[in-house]
Amino acid sequence: MAQGSANALSENQIALYTDDYYERSDLIFRFGALLSLSREGGERLTEETFRMLMEDFQKVTPATNAVNLLMALAWKAWQKLKSERFHEWQNPLIQSMKGLAPEARAVLFASEVAGLEISEIARLFGTDEQQTRRQVAIANKYITGTTIRV
Repeated sequence: MAQGSANALSENQIALYTDDYYERSDLIFRFGALLSLSREGGERLTEETFRMLMEDFQKVTPATNAVNLLMALAWKAWQKLKSERFHEWQNPLIQSMKGLAPEARAVLFASEVAGLEISEIARLFGTDEQQTRRQVAIANKYITGTTIRV
């Protein structure tokens, strides 16, 4: 994980990582897959998110909201990775989201899957609440008009 004794994690930090962060790696993978429309993109975003998490994990406390921190880091990771090209995943659910902009997919996921409030999403993604509400509404309207063929 970290190099050198100065960067070593305590037993409590390792337990915190395992219990509150590692268990949520699938959430971040699904977020990345939805943003990139790619399994490979989901894997890359997960790797980058957890790499960034470990850079300052010693500052993380049990009071830190794990989902909020991971989603914020995942959004930062996406900003780095979004110009990369990934092989599209032929998963019907992922393909059905192709017509939505990545920002709309992100807020939809944060709201409906991660369970974040609009105010949290706006803060984490650096947008205003009105814009976030608009993106969620657009995404929900899109979903109601989309047929997923499995």
